[in-house]
Amino acid sequence: MTSTHEGLAATARSAKIGIKSLRATARVGLTGALGALCAFAAIPALAQSEAHGGMHQAAKPIVSTTLPEKPAGAHWIWVTDLPHGEYNRALLYDADTGGRLATLDLGFESPKLIIPSNPKSERLYIGSVYYSRAMHGDRTDLVEIYDRKTMSLVKEIPIPPKQIRGWPDPTLSNISEDEGYVYTQFFTPASSVGITNVKAGVFGSEVQTSGCAHVFGAGDHRLFTLCGDGSLLAIRYDEAGKEVSRKRYPAFFDAGKDPIHGSGFRSGNVWYFASHRGEIHSVDVSGDELKFLPTWSVAEVEGDKTWTPGAFRQSVAIHRQKGILYLAMRLSDFTPKGAGPDFQALDGTEVWSFDMKTHKRLGRFKTELPIAYLAVSQDDKPLVYATNMWNKKVDSYDAATGTKVREFGTYLTFMQTLQPVD
Repeated sequence: MTSTHEGLAATARSAKIGIKSLRATARVGLTGALGALCAFAAIPALAQSEAHGGMHQAAKPIVSTTLPEKPAGAHWIWVTDLPHGEYNRALLYDADTGGRLATLDLGFESPKLIIPSNPKSERLYIGSVYYSRAMHGDRTDLVEIYDRKTMSLVKEIPIPPKQIRGWPDPTLSNISEDEGYVYTQFFTPASSVGITNVKAGVFGSEVQTSGCAHVFGAGDHRLFTLCGDGSLLAIRYDEAGKEVSRKRYPAFFDAGKDPIHGSGFRSGNVWYFASHRGEIHSVDVSGDELKFLPTWSVAEVEGDKTWTPGAFRQSVAIHRQKGILYLAMRLSDFTPKGAGPDFQALDGTEVWSFDMKTHKRLGRFKTELPIAYLAVSQDDKPLVYATNMWNKKVDSYDAATGTKVREFGTYLTFMQTLQPVD
């Protein structure tokens, strides 16, 4: 990190060609639109004015600090910006004020942060990719470990240069419940999963998953992945992260007639998946054998169309303590669109909530933005967050009433994967 005029100017020039911004900078006191403008990619005012062709301003120092403890009841959320063809970032927002708290660089086209389920964890993880000449050259793939408070780099673990890139899907990487192993989807185009032993700080192994994709934690030293014929592949591994056994479970959904969205959501020991036509499929990972729970429907006919889950990227969210499932929903006539997205790829227009025990709908509300990414905070007065990849803001809504609370973001980037901080 540099504070000289020359260094800042060089950083600005790098920003114009998409070179990775300064690694990790937490910011304090940046609220509202002014804060979002001043905080662009950890580059101070001089760098921004160069990048946008404006007048030069006096160089301002880069401010790094330690994040405070999250206040009880506060709503913080990580938002990943557009990863298509660029080095991208995760932005930490205070959703109650709209201010930005921190920025963390993710490398080239990374879909998200890998955040442990334990809110007291001291670490954040990234499956990152870098090129020696920014957009080309020798490729380096890493699992990076960051301090959750200071955003400082703790360790880099080299892994095979095979991580999938090009689509912001939140289940192309994951982490074990004990935070000991990071899973990353490889695609060369052969499909496989990398298991990184982050406890030991070394890459464990690559396990072949031909015909299967997306990766999910499934208990102690076990993961599973979804297969194109509707089946499920579970893999057990040892302390070193090496495969010891595998089991192929029979199809639990009809991949030809009603495939599921790959962006499942975990609550307790159960993963929940929504199908294109509105069936909820559940996989219980608590036992020695994976168990498929009874399916239930969220679809509802209205006239000659049917309400079904919207875009497959991040359409499911769950409030774990309240036992409420939220879905981005849209009306569909089930007609494939030859010149555009099929019905299952179109964004949601409403948020519906369901009691996960009775499967009854609790409420519904319209959103201002079409919904490709949906999330809910885990506090007693939860907020529902919604955005899509073509907008530069995130909207928050009162989960109980559907009333819009505020919008936040920055005109400098499009919004993607949503990850509330528990």
